[in-house]
Amino acid sequence: MEEFTTEIVGNKGVIKVAGDLDSETSGEALRQAFNRLYDQGKRQIVLDLSGVQIINSYGIGKVLMCYKRLKSDNGVLMVKPLGGFVKETFELLMLDKLLPVDEG
Repeated sequence: MEEFTTEIVGNKGVIKVAGDLDSETSGEALRQAFNRLYDQGKRQIVLDLSGVQIINSYGIGKVLMCYKRLKSDNGVLMVKPLGGFVKETFELLMLDKLLPVDEG
């Protein structure tokens, strides 16, 4: 089972996504990492997608699930600065308007 590492940086939780977000396995790993931080009370969560080459509708769906859960609790889902295909995909779907970039 894939597992993504999480860390606490200041008051933010960070999920370091490794590999591609294009399958049920990676989606489940993202959900588990998100839940670990959420259950610790983190309401500012940053997705570090710098290690991701490919993201498809499955991965996008999981990202949006995290976004909705945080938003309903007055939290914020952010992304590290994006690049390549992932950046193009986020821009195409206008997710870059939804998820602020964490420059920290």
